[in-house]
Amino acid sequence: MGNVDTALEVYRHIQSHAPFSPSSVTYRHLTRGLIDAARIGDAVDLLREMLTKGHGADSLVYNNLISGFLNLGNLDKANELFDELKERCLVYDGVVSATFMDWFFNQGREKEAMESYKSLLDRQFRMVPATCNTLIEVLLKHGRKTEAWAMFDQMLDNHTPPTFQAVNSDTFNIMVNECFKNGKFDEAIDTFRKVGTKAGSRPFSMDVAGYNNIITRYCEHGMLAEADNLFRELMSKSLCPDVTSHKTLIDAYLKENRVDDALSMFNRMVDAGLRVVASFGNRVFEVFIGNGKAVDCAQALTKMGEKDPKPDPTCYEVVLKGLCNEGAFDVAQDLVGQMIRYGIGFTPSLREFVSMAFGKAGRGEEIERLLSMNRWGYAPRYPQQGPNPQPRVQGPPQMTATRGPYSMNGPLPPQGAPQGFGSFRPSQTNGPAGYPQTAAAPGAPPFFRTREPSPTPGQPRPSQVPGSSGPWQVSGSPFPSQMGGLQGSSPSYDPAAPSHVTGTPGPSSAGSQGFHQADEQSEFPHSAREVSA
Repeated sequence: MGNVDTALEVYRHIQSHAPFSPSSVTYRHLTRGLIDAARIGDAVDLLREMLTKGHGADSLVYNNLISGFLNLGNLDKANELFDELKERCLVYDGVVSATFMDWFFNQGREKEAMESYKSLLDRQFRMVPATCNTLIEVLLKHGRKTEAWAMFDQMLDNHTPPTFQAVNSDTFNIMVNECFKNGKFDEAIDTFRKVGTKAGSRPFSMDVAGYNNIITRYCEHGMLAEADNLFRELMSKSLCPDVTSHKTLIDAYLKENRVDDALSMFNRMVDAGLRVVASFGNRVFEVFIGNGKAVDCAQALTKMGEKDPKPDPTCYEVVLKGLCNEGAFDVAQDLVGQMIRYGIGFTPSLREFVSMAFGKAGRGEEIERLLSMNRWGYAPRYPQQGPNPQPRVQGPPQMTATRGPYSMNGPLPPQGAPQGFGSFRPSQTNGPAGYPQTAAAPGAPPFFRTREPSPTPGQPRPSQVPGSSGPWQVSGSPFPSQMGGLQGSSPSYDPAAPSHVTGTPGPSSAGSQGFHQADEQSEFPHSAREVSA
C-alpha cells in the first residue's frame, strides 16, 4: 500500500512544480489504486479535487468509484455517482453501463442487467470499439449470445473508415474465440472474414494481431494445415509476421514432432531480423540438438550474431555443447571465434567444457590458442601465468637518435659541448671558406651524409660538373622558402620543373636509367640544412 502513497506524493509534486497539470489518466490510475487499497473515501476526495480544479467529468474515473461501491454492496452510492455523471456529461462511456450489467448478472438480477443495457442502446451513442468490446464480453460471459452477436453485426455495419472506425482486431478476436470455445471451427473462419451488410460499410483490414489470434487457436486444436494457410495469407498481404506468429507455429511443429518444419520456421524468423530471446532460443535449440540438428543451430546462431543486439551467451553455450557432443569441432571452433570477435564472454564452466572436449579430440593446443586471443585477433600483452611463462616479445624502440658521438642513446656530451640542436647532431668541422661541414656517420641515413663544401667564388660545385655526384637532397623544392625565420635567400622555384627525391627511379642528368641523385642547383640555405640535419 506504500506504493499508493508514493504515487500520491508524485501527484502532489506535479501539482506544485511541474509546468503541466495532471490529466484524466492520472486520476484514473490514482482512484483505481486507492480503491484496491480499500481507501475508497480518499478516492472520492480525489474525484472532488479533480472537478474543483476544472477537469471535466471523466467516465472512467466515475466508473472506478461506481465499481468500488458496487463491490461493497452500496448500490445507492453507485447510482448517486452515475446520476451525477449523466448530469455532467450528455454523452458518457458505455463502460459504466457494462459495470452495472456485470454486477446485476452476478447478483442474479438479470432483468435489471438487461434494462441497463437497453437504456444505453436507447441513447444511440456512437460507441468506440473498446466500449462495445467490453459490452460484448459481459454479454457472452453471462450467456447472452444473441445480444452479443447482434452487437457485433451492428459494429460491422457502422464501420465506415476513415469516417468512423467501429471495430478493431480485438472485436474479431472475441467472436472468433467464442466460436472455437463452442467447437465451431468453420464458423470461426467465417467470422474472421465477416463484413457488414449495411450500405456504406467497409470491410475491416485485419492486422497481424488478428491473424496471430486465429493461428494460435488453430494450433491449439492441432489444425496446422489451416494455421499454415493463414500464415501464408498473412505474408501475402502488406503485413509482416511478428515474433508471436513464428513462435506459435514453431511450438506447434515441435509438439507434432515436425522438426524440419520447425527449423525452417525458426530460420525464417532469424532471416527476418526478429529478436530471439534467450528463454525461447535455448528451448528450441535443445530440441533441435536432441534431433541431431546442432550444425543447423550453429548456422542459425551465426546469422543471429550478425545483427544487434547479439545473442545471449547462454545460446552459444547450448549450441557449443551440442556441437562438441556431435564431434563437429570445426563448426564449434568457428563459433568460438565468433564469440571472441563479438566480445561475448565465456563462463568458466563453458571454457572448461570446450577445452576438455577439444583436448580429448587432440585439438587442445589449437583451441587454447584461439581462446587466448582477444576480439581483434591478438594474444593478450600481459605475461602468461604458469610455471614456464613465454618471454615477452620486445618491440622496436620508440625513438632512436642519429649515430654519432652525442646521440640520444649514447654517452653524455663532454662539459662545454654545444647544447640545443647541436648536442643531438653529429660533430661538425669547418670546411672550405669557413663553412661548417658535417662528418658522415657510418651507416647513417642519406640525409645525414656528408654534404659537399661550398665552393669559392667563381668555382663551380662538383655536382655541377658533368659526371659528378651530389648528396641526397630535393631538387626544385619550394620547402626552404616556406620555412619562416631561416636565414639565406630562397632558391627560385619553377612549377614546371621536375621535382623528385634521390632514390626514385627515373633518368639522371646524364641520361642514365635507374636510381640517381638530384642535382644541387636549388640547395637548402645553410641554416635550413642545419635544421634538417
